Amino acid sequence: MTDGAVPGIYFVDLDGTLLSTSSEKYFLKHLVNQSILSPAAFLRFLTFYVLHPGKTIREGKGWNRNYLTGIPPEAVKREAVNCAGILMKNYFREWTLRSVNELKNAGCETILLSASLEYIVASIAESIPMDYVQASNPAIENGRFTGLLNDLRPWGKNKAELMRRICRERGVKPENCVAAGDSWADRFIMSECGCSVAVCPDRKLRKLAVSRKWRIVEGRHTKWA
Repeated sequence: MTDGAVPGIYFVDLDGTLLSTSSEKYFLKHLVNQSILSPAAFLRFLTFYVLHPGKTIREGKGWNRNYLTGIPPEAVKREAVNCAGILMKNYFREWTLRSVNELKNAGCETILLSASLEYIVASIAESIPMDYVQASNPAIENGRFTGLLNDLRPWGKNKAELMRRICRERGVKPENCVAAGDSWADRFIMSECGCSVAVCPDRKLRKLAVSRKWRIVEGRHTKWA
């Protein structure tokens, strides 16, 4: 993946890159199937996209955490662990998992940087295991989800900003890091890291990867919806 030198940090995206499915989309279906998320609450969740099309364009389809409203945090955490077990069993991308293990064994820090729900991401990261996780951390106030996040949502430019923050904290330069992603929104972090890999990329990211001479791992691209 590199010129022989062990990179300082390997930043790995989750949905579409480490997994061949959308973890949070799967989680939503799980909550509905378990009758934890009511049909009315699911409809309200979808309505938010209709009411805020501009936000969806700016922040991607995963910005909407309205489905968490009314669900006890303990139930969300419990079901996220259950879902993570299913995802790990059935949806790992072999190349990405192998690359994580190889670089970790070589002394590289491995970080799962994903816009998906932190409860799911952390559970998956523990099983590999990854060294660190940065994901969407939903804020809780008075025992209830607020619909907001405690930090930046790791998507698009925010993911690159979080990457820079992590690098500063560790004294590692982005050019000494590797990033693996699958979608056009990953272009920001991939453009700043010294080595990047497009894993089963969408059409626009594939075109960019070809122009930048990034490695491309072939496979079916994962769509959020």
